[in-house]
Amino acid sequence: MTKKRVIDFSKDLTDIQTSTSKVSNNMNKVDQDLEEQAAQLKDLEQRLSEMDPYFISKSNDFPKEPLKLYSNQYFFEQSEEIQKRVEKEVHSNFDLLPKLTKLDYIVATIIGAIASLADILFVKIPKDVTYLGKYTQKGGGLTERLRSIGVNEDGQLNDFLSKIEKKSKVSFDASTKNGFNNYEREVSGFYPKTHRLMSLGHDPFFGLLFGLLDIVNGRITFIDEKGAIHLIPIDKFQDSSLKDMLFAPLLWMSHILSDICTPMGIPAPGWGLTQLLQFGEFGEKDRTLADISRYMYLKGYDLRHFISMGIVPGIVEICTRIYYKLTLEKDDPFTLSYSKDLNDIQNKARLQKLLFTAHAVATGGNALKIVTTQGNPAAFNYPQLIAFTKQSIQMSQIVTRDKKTEKIIRNREKINEEWKNI
Repeated sequence: MTKKRVIDFSKDLTDIQTSTSKVSNNMNKVDQDLEEQAAQLKDLEQRLSEMDPYFISKSNDFPKEPLKLYSNQYFFEQSEEIQKRVEKEVHSNFDLLPKLTKLDYIVATIIGAIASLADILFVKIPKDVTYLGKYTQKGGGLTERLRSIGVNEDGQLNDFLSKIEKKSKVSFDASTKNGFNNYEREVSGFYPKTHRLMSLGHDPFFGLLFGLLDIVNGRITFIDEKGAIHLIPIDKFQDSSLKDMLFAPLLWMSHILSDICTPMGIPAPGWGLTQLLQFGEFGEKDRTLADISRYMYLKGYDLRHFISMGIVPGIVEICTRIYYKLTLEKDDPFTLSYSKDLNDIQNKARLQKLLFTAHAVATGGNALKIVTTQGNPAAFNYPQLIAFTKQSIQMSQIVTRDKKTEKIIRNREKINEEWKNI
């Protein structure tokens, strides 16, 4: 008596063997067909050669023997193709710099346009001028309001700032050549209205370095209108006490604070270094860049106007980041940590692209503002150029970053997705 099996595979195996046999027969028939077709092609090639003596046979175009669909050669060629496709996918960067949607571009452009309108309608230029003697142009209201801070109705410093000014005398505040005893070198263009522009100690950014060095050494460091650098000792500050040296940072800050609200104010950060730009021929008088920057300062292009110009990049930064936060997709709490890291990198890259687009539009708007003011250089928005330059550098860093880790994570995610679809 035959022992009864729990699971009988006999029938299934028989069916599989039958199917395999049919497939094998079909493949053999395909091989025979291929062989017949190859023989016919060879015969046709021979006939063409007999009919036309100039016929050149291209034997490489025809297989020497029929390719079997289940042969090693077939699978080798298929694996080579698959390998190429896999390598192309693995090394591609198509999603390592996320694409912005149409809505993203529209919103970023609108934000940049709004910032440009604020630049044209509210920031304007530092103060009312008649540019080139024929174009009457009005200054910005915001800068005018900033100029009213710290002064009384007569335009003089209020009591508090006036006291600070008297108690914060520094060596780098010399305003005429009379303070340079027995100085032999020529000094060009140095007078009360330009001395804060030229004196590097008055710079609100670099001044902390140059100002402290000047206070400690009892001297003034400045760049004259011809680009010459001068380091001149001031006699009455040569006997500085140890106390003055220790409190030099506080002395510098109090002096700068009192100078901000004076009629000429202090220059924008780094603006004094523009006196080194002794090249170019611009305008009717063939001015150099140094001449133009000095003209801008004399027409009110100081730290107060720099602050009012700052609302343009400020609008771009605030509005763009708000839009980014509102459109940011929330992370799945069950997402793996490496996937979260990749998402964070992608989100940050998207934010930088949004900011770059908006700043580019705002910078283009400032160029339009300069054109509409007949080329008045005082219409140039210095903070917006700084912001756009900074954003351009960040974008170049994102594009050229090392993407190996991101590719590994991306490819791992692709494999997981493919397995889910199987």
